[in-house]
Amino acid sequence: MENLNLVIEYAPTVLVILMFLLHNKFFVTPEQLERRHRDIIKEVENRFAPLISMDELKQQFSEVKEKIDKIYEYFMRDRY
Repeated sequence: MENLNLVIEYAPTVLVILMFLLHNKFFVTPEQLERRHRDIIKEVENRFAPLISMDELKQQFSEVKEKIDKIYEYFMRDRY
């Protein structure tokens, strides 16, 4: 009987807290998490370049640098 009185005493408080949490969307469903996860992945894909593209770009820069070095050496060789 004492447990029942304790439940009856705290039930309104627990109910108010539960309603507050539900109203402020404190709890989410797996579907909502999956949707948010997809949105984050799309945003990241749009914002950042893939690693493969970055590696190709680095390689192109290296090739351009080598060509510039060769041109520089050619002009410096003719000068002296």
